[in-house]
Amino acid sequence: MDSDFIEAVASEMAAGIDAAVECWMTQIERALENTRLTTLGRLQAIQDILANYKRITGKAYLVREGICGQKVGL
Repeated sequence: MDSDFIEAVASEMAAGIDAAVECWMTQIERALENTRLTTLGRLQAIQDILANYKRITGKAYLVREGICGQKVGL
């Protein structure tokens, strides 16, 4: 019975994470595809999405490591 509960909780957590990531990816995609924005406007829109993510999660900065341990970015 405990394993069923743990599996249910893990499944709900995974679904929540998936929904959040899809939401952020959708926001980024919309910003990139918005033809009313200039290139600089698109960049600003993505920076706004990132700032909102940091505000919501309480993260002041992001670790510059990829999922596979590869260096990402600058």
